[in-house]
Amino acid sequence: MCLLIGGIKDRLTEALLKYDKASIILRVAISIVDERGRGEVGDFDYRTLTSRLLELGYDFEPKMILRALERDYGIIETSYKSSNQHWWRFIDLESVRESLDQGEEDPEIVLIRTQAMSLGLEDLERKLHSLLQRGVKSDVDRAIFRKIAFEDLPLLLDVYRRSVQFEETKDITTRIKKILTLASRIARNSNAKINYSGFPEKEGERKDNHADSLRLLHGKDIGGE
Repeated sequence: MCLLIGGIKDRLTEALLKYDKASIILRVAISIVDERGRGEVGDFDYRTLTSRLLELGYDFEPKMILRALERDYGIIETSYKSSNQHWWRFIDLESVRESLDQGEEDPEIVLIRTQAMSLGLEDLERKLHSLLQRGVKSDVDRAIFRKIAFEDLPLLLDVYRRSVQFEETKDITTRIKKILTLASRIARNSNAKINYSGFPEKEGERKDNHADSLRLLHGKDIGGE
């Protein structure tokens, strides 16, 4: 399982954004719990779930989404598994029920989460960790860091400024702040001295447009929310 960030409601929101059928699966699973109660073996099983989906007119395979809800988002967990049975239980049934009953989220929050997901925060954080560990020594390293500084960080800064306004996107704020801090540490590292005046003219022309992100690289604006 990957590192889980944020509370279960935040993770559920991310799962619903990525998998449009996740809401259907979870609602049907909850209906099974409401009908049967929470048994020792689990809350719902695969056979009953797929049967109920077909009864409701949904003809799709839920296996991949169930796997993601368990491994990637921590919404459910396997409670029993054999050669012909698979049961799950909800990690926090009431939180899932409440989140689904709240209906659609604020469009601004949905946009922030969608944009944050599109930026590949996990991959970007991994690249920065690698650069920090080995230092920016080669031309390739400098090109990678320059791309991050001029292309990725300005986009992150825009998402960060909007995410700090909502409690629901606190997990995104925290992760972006961590990425900006990593970039700042690399910029201050003696092995990562970058001659900004030596950038190609095209990038030099964009310097003013990215003033905020460069300030963040030097650690001045990261701490505040």
